[in-house]
Amino acid sequence: MGKRNHNQFIKRQKELERQRKASEKMARRQGKIPRSVQDEESVSVEAAPAEAEA
Repeated sequence: MGKRNHNQFIKRQKELERQRKASEKMARRQGKIPRSVQDEESVSVEAAPAEAEA
């Protein structure tokens, strides 16, 4: 019975992640979240390690 509960937990986590992604996509399409803001966040996270190497 323990595996069943764990499997349900994993399934629920996947479902929540899918819903989160769908709501973010819908917000982007409706213009509530500017695409450039999200791009800047991902670039700043990636650029930080590059600066540390130099």
